[in-house]
Amino acid sequence: MENENIGRYGFCVEPYTEDATGHVSLSFLGNQILRCAGMHATAHGFGYEQLIEQNLVWVLSRLVLTFEDRPKTLEHYTISTWVTKVYRQFTERLFRLEAESGEPMGYGFSIWAAIDYKTRQPIDLEKLPDGGFSSVLLPKDDFPISGAGRVRVKSEEPVYQYRAGFSDLDINGHVNSMRYLEMILNLFSADFHRTHQIRRIELQFCNESYCGDTLLLFREDRNENVCDVEIRKGDAVIVRAEIETAAL
Repeated sequence: MENENIGRYGFCVEPYTEDATGHVSLSFLGNQILRCAGMHATAHGFGYEQLIEQNLVWVLSRLVLTFEDRPKTLEHYTISTWVTKVYRQFTERLFRLEAESGEPMGYGFSIWAAIDYKTRQPIDLEKLPDGGFSSVLLPKDDFPISGAGRVRVKSEEPVYQYRAGFSDLDINGHVNSMRYLEMILNLFSADFHRTHQIRRIELQFCNESYCGDTLLLFREDRNENVCDVEIRKGDAVIVRAEIETAAL
């Protein structure tokens, strides 16, 4: 994967970044994955610092992560990322998680939009200055992860309620995307997490939520390994998610 258009970033699982299973926590790893996306974009001229000068910001629309394993305490690992497609309003970015040995541990697929910071409307990515990032696109080839599917939850009985606070917010004043993941993971007991592995996570970000909002979580189990979750604010769906697990 030696290519100047691929960003490769090395990390170590510090003692304060694991969860109770001894692996790097999913929310911390998710934030690192998004951080790598930002660093790669900045290195190629279309990161936060460059876009905010044009009153633009990146917004994550969908994120799919799959795992064979996750690094444990003090283990080193690498996250690679690159952009594979650009549509008029969306772009696709891929990720690869590797152990220190170079063995793959997981993969990621994401869809992003650039929006006007004031109007909140998406902009035409083909009209970004200097051609945007068309020069760094790489083919998807046989990337071993499927894209986002369709998630619908019909249940009207919430299983969890959360009131968003200041510490949940990102730089744009919205609830951080990985905070939603933490809420979803809390639907499973500690014993379940110790005896099962998260194999696939799909997150669809539909609307924004803010400090003080009351968020309701609804869950439906498809089978013993897959469940669907919706996070709602009133009648608005904020996040749709699919979680696939496997017994250890």
